[in-house]
Amino acid sequence: MRREQVKALNCLFSFLSIVAIVACVVVSFRVINFQSIVSLVIFNVLFVSLPFQLNGSLNRKLCLLALGNMTGLCWNYIFNLFAIVAADAFGKIFLDIYTVFFPLLSSIWIVSFWALSLTFLHRSRTDQGVNL
Repeated sequence: MRREQVKALNCLFSFLSIVAIVACVVVSFRVINFQSIVSLVIFNVLFVSLPFQLNGSLNRKLCLLALGNMTGLCWNYIFNLFAIVAADAFGKIFLDIYTVFFPLLSSIWIVSFWALSLTFLHRSRTDQGVNL
C-alpha cells in the first residue's frame, strides 16, 4: 500500500472509532438512564487523561476507548434491566438500593477495563520496533 492509502485508512479508522464513542454515549442517554451516561463520561475523562499519555498509536487508543464505551454500554444496559426486574420482584425499595450501589458497581467495569487497556498499551522490549 502506498503511504497516502495508509494515512487515509488511519484517518477513516480514527473517525469510525470517534463515531462509535459518540454513538455509545448517545444510545446510553436515550435508552438506559442518566446514571449510565455519567459513568461513561467519567470513563472517557479518565481514559483520555491517563492512557492517552502512554506509548501507542492514536488508532489503538481510540479503538480501546470505543471498546470501553461499548463494554460500559452493555454493562449499564444489563445492570439497568436487572434493576427493573428486581424492582418488580422486590418492590420499589430495591430502586433506592440500586441508586446507592450503582456508582460502586459501575466502577468495577471502569477499573477493570482501564487496567486491561494499560496492559494493552504497555510495550515490551521486543515489541518496541513494531508500530501498531
